[in-house]
Amino acid sequence: MYKYLLYIPVLIILAFVIWTSFIATGLKIAISVIILMFFLTINKYLSTKSTVFRKIKAAFYASLFPIAIALLLDSCTVTTYNGIDFADVYFLASLFLIFLFGSVVYGVPVSLLSDFATSDVKRYRFPLAFLIHVGFAVFSYLFLGPLMFFALFVAVVFFLFDELLRKREITRSFKSLA
Repeated sequence: MYKYLLYIPVLIILAFVIWTSFIATGLKIAISVIILMFFLTINKYLSTKSTVFRKIKAAFYASLFPIAIALLLDSCTVTTYNGIDFADVYFLASLFLIFLFGSVVYGVPVSLLSDFATSDVKRYRFPLAFLIHVGFAVFSYLFLGPLMFFALFVAVVFFLFDELLRKREITRSFKSLA
């Protein structure tokens, strides 16, 4: 059930992008059918809870990382430190929620798609997965416009945290086997 909740927002975003574009209606229908068929075929692969929870944890960390950087920069740029202003805290909290929403709604399914696409690749899995993450972040230009650069930054951080958590999970599984 949890995996279907992740697909719904992605399908809504993809449908919005496709159906508000200026291409022919027949092409819109064909692209929509291809996307739905693709999601139905990879559904069997994405049924592990540990993978989805790892992705959600990476999304949380990736959303928190830019906020931590902004807090550090805010505290370093103030020459006479009187504390952090409440407006800054509210702004950063709302920015965190926006980043978290984007990471969970758009980033987690893209990362699951990346895992599916690179599951058989052994040698070049890391750069290929990185290109998929960055490619979908650049694709977000269609509905974010110039704010796509924030999505690109969060996508790179999301990818790095996901790979770090994946390596930790693999190391733990090898230690438990020994």
